Amino acid sequence: MKETRTSSINRKGQRRRMRLFFFVILCFFVWTSYTLFLQSGELSKKEAELEVLKQESAVLQQKQDNLTYEASRLNDQEYLAELVRKRILFTKQGESIYIIPD
Repeated sequence: MKETRTSSINRKGQRRRMRLFFFVILCFFVWTSYTLFLQSGELSKKEAELEVLKQESAVLQQKQDNLTYEASRLNDQEYLAELVRKRILFTKQGESIYIIPD
C-alpha cells in the first residue's frame, strides 16, 4: 500500500513538473512572438524611412549633377557672356535693350 501511495505521489509531482515545464515553454514562445511582432513593426518603419531617404538622395544627386554641369559651363566664355547679358542687362557697344513686360 505504501508503494502505491508513493507512486501516485511521484506521478502527481511528475505532472506538476511537466505542467511547469510547458508553462515556461509557453511563456518563452509568447515573449519571443511579442518581441518579433514589435521588431517587425520597427523594421517596416525603418524600411519606409530608408525608401524616403533614397528618394531624397536621388533628388539631391540630380541637383548636384546639374550644379556641376552649370559650374563647368561657367568656364565657357560665350556662355558667360550670354549669362551676363541676360542677368545684368549688359550690352555690347551700339546695342539697345528693350524690356517687354510679361
